[in-house]
Amino acid sequence: MLGKSLSEGRNIGLYNKGRKKKMERDDLIRKLKTVKNPRERDKIIWALAGKEKDAFEEKPAQAQPGKTGSTPVQAQVPGLPKLPIDARKLANYIAPMIFLVFGLINLVQAAMIFIREGRIDAAFPHLIMGALFFIFGFFSIYKAKKRIQGVNADKKEA
Repeated sequence: MLGKSLSEGRNIGLYNKGRKKKMERDDLIRKLKTVKNPRERDKIIWALAGKEKDAFEEKPAQAQPGKTGSTPVQAQVPGLPKLPIDARKLANYIAPMIFLVFGLINLVQAAMIFIREGRIDAAFPHLIMGALFFIFGFFSIYKAKKRIQGVNADKKEA
C-alpha cells in the first residue's frame, strides 16, 4: 500500500507540472492577443514555440525612443573590418562593371558566330543580349557617378 501511494503521488506531481505549463501557455496566448509591442510579441511567440526558456518570466517592455513607425538603426557587425572611403566608392561600380563585361562577352560571341556562320540571324540573340547588358552597364555607371558626387557634396557641406 505504501508503494502505491508513492507512485500515485508521482503521477499527481507530473500531472500538476503539465497543468502548470498549460496554464502558463494559456496566459501567454492571452497576453499575445493584447500586446502591441512587436518585440514583446516575438518573445511570446518564441516562448510558445519552446525556443526561449526565459520568456515565461515577466519583464517590463523597454520604451522605444522616437517615432513608432521608424525603422531601427542597424548596428555595424563587430567582426567585419571597416572599409576605407575609396573602397566604398569602388563598390558602387562593381555591378555596372559586371554588366559591361557580360555585354562585351555577348557582343564578342555574336561577332564570332557571325564570322563563323556568315548569317546575322544566328548571331542576333547574342547581339541583343550584349547590347542590353552594355546599355544597362553604362546607365549604371552614370548612376553610380551621380551617387558618389552626391556623397562628396554632402561631405563638403558638413
